[in-house]
Amino acid sequence: MRRMSYILVFIQYILIVLFIYAAVNKLIDHQKFYNDLRNSPIFGDQTISIFLSWAVPLVELVVATFIIIEKFTLKGLYASAILMIAFTLYISGILLWSADIPCSCGGIISNLTWGEHLIFNIGMTLIACIGIYLFKHQNETASKP
Repeated sequence: MRRMSYILVFIQYILIVLFIYAAVNKLIDHQKFYNDLRNSPIFGDQTISIFLSWAVPLVELVVATFIIIEKFTLKGLYASAILMIAFTLYISGILLWSADIPCSCGGIISNLTWGEHLIFNIGMTLIACIGIYLFKHQNETASKP
């Protein structure tokens, strides 16, 4: 049981670092993130791009904060899984309908190809889902007499 607790904490740290890292990179180079969204065949509209260029990093920071605050951890894990599914669907759409669109992510992740990014996102989605399972299992076990 103790090992599952360590794995859950490790998953929480991975997700927290991922979302804070991604959000800070998008905010630091906001113009690049906005331009990449404008060049996207899915989010090319100016109004949508402006909204998403601010909303995405803010949501990422909120999700990381939820994971940190024990009272909201499960909601944060669910939100991280939903967010990763949304990002994965976006990348799948790009791979299906576009030839060569610049990645709107920042830092090290921007060095990945779209295919590698898809695999990375699927992995992070699975990690978030494992976190949800472990969190629920841990709380069920703790509440048993």
